[in-house]
Amino acid sequence: AERLEVKKRKEEMQRKEMFLEDQYYKTNELLNRLDLGLPKSDSCQIANRGPESTAWTRSRIYKQALREDENRRLEEMKREQRRKAELMEFKQKQEEEARMRAHQNEQRSYLQSLCIFCCILRVNNAFLDRLQNKTQPNSINQPGYSGSLDYLSNGAWVS
Repeated sequence: AERLEVKKRKEEMQRKEMFLEDQYYKTNELLNRLDLGLPKSDSCQIANRGPESTAWTRSRIYKQALREDENRRLEEMKREQRRKAELMEFKQKQEEEARMRAHQNEQRSYLQSLCIFCCILRVNNAFLDRLQNKTQPNSINQPGYSGSLDYLSNGAWVS
């Protein structure tokens, strides 16, 4: 009976040992798969990769590496957004400057046209004054007529 009892204990111990070995191999297989999935990163240094490293520690390190990777991606996206915003602001400034230049050119062109129109009016008035003076011989000193067109030679035709 004692031998039978010892034999049962041995069998029980062997089953437990086989179960523990099986668990050990499964755990190592899982950890190896986790190691393969770890991102290659300088900031993620695992100090202890030996069998004494627990699954919890390795899992925590893996999750930390994933968080660091995610944070790096977020920072990169923020930098990209800032760069795009700066570029958009620069383009808006350029467009505003172009609109201002176009507006100034329009005003300048309008003023030049107005100046030319005024000169033409003066010439026409002078011409009409001369015509009127020819038809009325006694009124040579009509207002607005100087007898010559010298006032147009001071650059009034040029803007």
